Amino acid sequence: MAEKNYYIILEVKSTATFDEIKSAYRILAKKYHPDKNIGNKAAEEYFKEVQQAYTVLSNPEKRKKYDLKVSYGSRTQPQQKSNSGGPQYTGNAYQFAQQQAQYKQKQTFAQTKNHSSTEKVTEKENWQILVSVGIAMVLLYFIISYSTEKTTPQLTTSLAKERIEKKNVEATTENTERPIVNYDSPYTSIFGEDIYDIQSKSSIVFFNESQSEAIVCLVEKSAPNKTIRNLYMTSETEIKMNQIPNGEYFLKIYYGNDWSPQKTFLKQEIKGGFMKEYGFIKLNDESDALIMKKEKRGALDSYSAYEIKIDPNNSQNVKRITAESFFKN
Repeated sequence: MAEKNYYIILEVKSTATFDEIKSAYRILAKKYHPDKNIGNKAAEEYFKEVQQAYTVLSNPEKRKKYDLKVSYGSRTQPQQKSNSGGPQYTGNAYQFAQQQAQYKQKQTFAQTKNHSSTEKVTEKENWQILVSVGIAMVLLYFIISYSTEKTTPQLTTSLAKERIEKKNVEATTENTERPIVNYDSPYTSIFGEDIYDIQSKSSIVFFNESQSEAIVCLVEKSAPNKTIRNLYMTSETEIKMNQIPNGEYFLKIYYGNDWSPQKTFLKQEIKGGFMKEYGFIKLNDESDALIMKKEKRGALDSYSAYEIKIDPNNSQNVKRITAESFFKN
């Protein structure tokens, strides 16, 4: 398999600084986030590749090892191709699909043109090839067996367990290294997975006109006041919450700056928060509740749509709440 080029995936130079890599990641993660490309499998796969590339290139030690690996591969295999002999995979799901389609057309034409010449291999030549390959495989097996037996002691059960645990820790560390971006749901472990109604076209557009970042939570008005969505948004930006189920809702918002996965709440039971914290508020929890429903207007279906401006300094219709109240599901 051809080595993925993480620099091409993030669309940066191999000499890019950490800030340049981080900035490129934020742009691509926002563009290809699954919430903005619902049902688009290609975008979903590319989003995963962008995350994988950032995980490696944002870590100095991993990036160093990766660069050495790519440098060695470029010296030993200057003309890298995919397993099928086609164009090298660049990491771009859409471009790769187009390249493969073009390559297959050329390959089919070449195979048809040269079909008659490939049938000229004699039975004797085929037999000689098979014998040579068989001898080579047997020799390779004995070489590998001898080398493994001599240099690699058998792992004990406890050692194998330690290695598995180490990999799990590394995987957790990689997840915490990724910066938070628009449409992320940082409190899924507290509120549960986001709830959608794929048949619904009801939506809310949030405009964050402040200099602070925010976590916006959509909460059911009826008991037990379950939070069905929690979305992060940067300062001075907008996000759209789609496919909202029918019902009445209010909002809980957490404002701040400088997100950190190490920040904790409620005796370290909750992880992740703003190092510069501006507070928690509640909106639309009384007569101004957000009503999401589908209605018939003649022959057409009509859905609810709201536009809401949020600002921690706007005291109108805002109720200050505690962190305990915010995280209560």
